[in-house]
Amino acid sequence: MERAPLYKDREDNLSKYLEGLTKDFLFDELSPEYLESNQLSFMKGIAVPFKTKDMVALAQEGINPARLADNMAVVIGANTQFPYANQYIQFMARFFNEKLISVFTSKGAEALMGGAIDGKSDYFADAPDYGLATAYYRMALMLDTTDVMALFGYACACREWYLSLEDRDGFDQLIETLKSEATEYYEWCIIEHPEFSPSYYYLGYAYLNAALYTKAQFIWNRYLELAPDKTKAEYLEIQERVRELDDPVKIEEGINKLTVGDLESGLKILEPYVNSEYNNWWPLHYYLACTYRELEHPQEAIEGFKKVLALNPSNYDACLALSEIYDDLGDAVNKEKYSKKCEILRQ
Repeated sequence: MERAPLYKDREDNLSKYLEGLTKDFLFDELSPEYLESNQLSFMKGIAVPFKTKDMVALAQEGINPARLADNMAVVIGANTQFPYANQYIQFMARFFNEKLISVFTSKGAEALMGGAIDGKSDYFADAPDYGLATAYYRMALMLDTTDVMALFGYACACREWYLSLEDRDGFDQLIETLKSEATEYYEWCIIEHPEFSPSYYYLGYAYLNAALYTKAQFIWNRYLELAPDKTKAEYLEIQERVRELDDPVKIEEGINKLTVGDLESGLKILEPYVNSEYNNWWPLHYYLACTYRELEHPQEAIEGFKKVLALNPSNYDACLALSEIYDDLGDAVNKEKYSKKCEILRQ
């Protein structure tokens, strides 16, 4: 069976968005006396993260290993390729037991909900901190890339983060990165823990939002099999979602047939939907128009691509296709019209 990749070996796509988590840290080495008394020779020459209040406490009470480990976790979670990550993890192992993973997944949940459960953390505000939540879950994944709460929690943190950004400008790249991370880790969660039903619930929505209707329906049917309580609102919700996907799945089948060259079968499936409630779904018209063009029916193709632009005015591919078709027909006026629009869209 394929296994989730070691998190430390993955390309870190989020670190540049998490840099702010470590901006207030001061880095300093532990004293030789402390290293010797605690058998920490592997930490010699290794700078560790402190906050200002840690330095005050250090002068008054000495080093608090739990507090230092928490700081280290945030540093590693913010940048999984941090040069001293291995030494920091070894430091944690020296002072703490195997429950460390659950500590960090709990902290991730606290950050995701907005506030420390015990009310004692300096890191948490009264509102969710999605960056901090992902950092804690990433730390847990560094310790065990197969832990169910680390996998599921990380995916949920990424999901909640991008949902919070969707109505704001300037976050397109971050949103796409978070969507990709969320989908991937819901997938790893069902691979590592195939009986864990909540992952199927959220993965179905990830596929739905990516217009992968067949995958969404399959995953949600699996959720309906696994869900422990068949009377809960979530179960009834997904039952209805699965029924609603019957037509989109059929449309997806038709599109797939067109893309592999089975034009006759694809058209037979898709054309009836033009006069249905899916008439305002631009991908339907786009794939039909592409097929008409390939079959050398230019007027039907033009009508289809214009419908695409009416529904999705910034669709560059439809605009380019119209420019090319009018060029083939010798219609210089319309060729110029859509060429100019292509240039505007490209800019």
